[in-house]
Amino acid sequence: MQRRSSCTSKAALLLALCTVVAWLAGAEAEPVKIAVLTDMSGPYAGITATNVEAAKMAIDDFGGKLLGEPIEYIHRDHQCKPDVANQKSKELYEKEKVDVIFDVPNSAAGLAVSNQAKLHKKLFFSIGSGTTRHSGPDCNRYTFDWAYNDYMLATAVGLWAADNLGKKWFTITADYAWGHDLLKHFSATKKKKGGKLLGNEMVALGASDFSPYILKAMQANPEALVLLNAGKDGINATKQAAEFGLKKKAKIVHALLFIDDCKAAGPEVFADDYVTGAWYWKSDNPGSKEFVEKWQKKFNRPPNWMNAATYSAVTQYLKAVERAGSKDAPAVIKALEGHKFSDLLANPGYIRPEDHMQVGKAYILRAKRPEEIKEPWDYFEIVGSIPPEEAYQDPKDTGCKMDDF
Repeated sequence: MQRRSSCTSKAALLLALCTVVAWLAGAEAEPVKIAVLTDMSGPYAGITATNVEAAKMAIDDFGGKLLGEPIEYIHRDHQCKPDVANQKSKELYEKEKVDVIFDVPNSAAGLAVSNQAKLHKKLFFSIGSGTTRHSGPDCNRYTFDWAYNDYMLATAVGLWAADNLGKKWFTITADYAWGHDLLKHFSATKKKKGGKLLGNEMVALGASDFSPYILKAMQANPEALVLLNAGKDGINATKQAAEFGLKKKAKIVHALLFIDDCKAAGPEVFADDYVTGAWYWKSDNPGSKEFVEKWQKKFNRPPNWMNAATYSAVTQYLKAVERAGSKDAPAVIKALEGHKFSDLLANPGYIRPEDHMQVGKAYILRAKRPEEIKEPWDYFEIVGSIPPEEAYQDPKDTGCKMDDF
């Protein structure tokens, strides 16, 4: 009787152990789940909505499987609204059980998602946000900043403009946090190069009449007019600068300008203007040509640099999970920190462990004149580059105090 009881106990123990092992195997086999949260219906939708497709392409090119399971993928629209981004990211982490969120244009929206990533101990890759706070005072261990930030946009083109376009500048700045940040960094660059800021005008977002500010700029007689705005504001300001004849006297430098803007407004509007770019579709980085060819075949147009950045970030995340052998956030984060790589976006690229900024060289792009454009969508020429150590803020100066897990 005692022997039979002992056998029964051993069988029960063996069954329990098998159950635990099976449960652990099942837990380990949970698929990696990726989400893109972007603007698909708001003011930046024309530029960022296609990041959904860039992420899909990265997953497909990776093979569609990771850790022995198919990679799961979903996307959501945050409408470029911080409150919507906050709620959507909370739902993605809690209900949808995603392991990582990518993109999130709009600085306030990006900061909200970064906070949710920290609370849920899940990863977030900021691509469209741009604020330096991600790698500065609001940095955290779960957020990575990919491809660019406001410091890089303003500093790279500012350094190049001082050496190539002149040192007397006038700025027109979008009157909200993003514009203020750009002005701060551009002004600091001016001091580094011994430049002179002849004046600045703050203009409300969505303004249609830039004539009072263009006239003040003309009176100041700058060598370069710097437009620290984007989208329709940038188009309207540039058109009116041309109408008043300012473009005949000074070069125009932009904080942010996409091939989509050139297509929408016409290449003659931006001809001979300058802007910083994290990437251009004519880049010769490894894998860039193949990515562009696939994109053009699918969409009948080349990708913009945010598409390339999304593809890069998703790919590097998947490779980090592969190196870690786990989707466990701390393990993946350690596989990303300090990692050097070469891909379509950056050659070489580096993920700084001090502040989680992904850095690479910044391109200086000149908008082509209509007669220079020999094929559709080829609106820019790469005229220079700024090395990462100059284009990005020194990590000792960012104000980032990286927390632990």
